[in-house]
Amino acid sequence: MEDKTPASVASTLSWNTSLSRTYVSSLSRAIFSARHSQSLHSLDDVLKVIRALGLPRYRYENLSREEVLGEGETYLVERCVAARDGRVFAVKHLKVRDGKVFDKAFHRRLRSVVLDLQIMRHPPLQAHPNIISALGYGWRTEGNILMPYVLVECAELGTLREHIKRKPPLEPVHIAILLGDVVSGLAALHECGIVHGDVKLDNVLVFPAPNRPPKALAKLADFGHALVLNNGGKDHDGETLKYSGTWL
Repeated sequence: MEDKTPASVASTLSWNTSLSRTYVSSLSRAIFSARHSQSLHSLDDVLKVIRALGLPRYRYENLSREEVLGEGETYLVERCVAARDGRVFAVKHLKVRDGKVFDKAFHRRLRSVVLDLQIMRHPPLQAHPNIISALGYGWRTEGNILMPYVLVECAELGTLREHIKRKPPLEPVHIAILLGDVVSGLAALHECGIVHGDVKLDNVLVFPAPNRPPKALAKLADFGHALVLNNGGKDHDGETLKYSGTWL
C-alpha cells in the first residue's frame, strides 16, 4: 500500500522518532526507586542526600543574580551567572512560607526537592535530550537556617507556554516537533517507572537548537510531584496517591 503521509508530517515523525528510539530503547527498564524519602526530617537531611548525588557545589556569594524567572509551590527560580566560569544557570530556591520550617507542608516540599533531584540524576535519564539536567547545588543562610538551592539548565527561550506565544507564531509542524519532544521525555520517564504528575506548558522548558526545524528543543522539568510506580502507588507519607492529569 502506498504511503500517503504528508511530507511535513513525515519529517516531524522522523525528528521525534529518532530521539525516542535512541534513548528510550537504551533504558532497558531501568526502574527508578525513590530512596531516602522516609528519612527526611530536616534541611540537613536534604543536604546530605543532595551531596550524595555527586553534584558540584556553587557558593551563593559567587552567583550573580540577574532576574527572577518564575515562582511555584516549591521553588522561587532566578537566573544567575557563576563568577568562576561565567556559566548561566536557573537557580531554584526552596521556599519557606511564614517562616514555618517544621510543619507537614514544608516537609512535603523537602521531599519534592529531593525527588526532583533524584529523577534528574537517575543515570538512564541524565543524558536524555528531553529531560532537564541538574548541574549543581548550594545553600544560603536565612536567619539561622540553611536553605538549599539547586542549579539547573537555564532555558533561554522560556517555557513552552511563553515560546508558542511569540511573534511570529510557530508553524504547526514545529509545534508538533516540540510536542514530540515532550512525548519522548515522558516515554523515558515511563520506562523508568515514573509518572510526571504535573505535565503542563509551564513545566516544559525550551532551549535553542539551531540544527532542528523549529530551531528549538523542549525538555521536561519539575519532577517533584512525580508518581513513582515502584513505591506501590504511595506517596512519601505512605498515603495512597490519586493522580489527576493537568491540561496542556
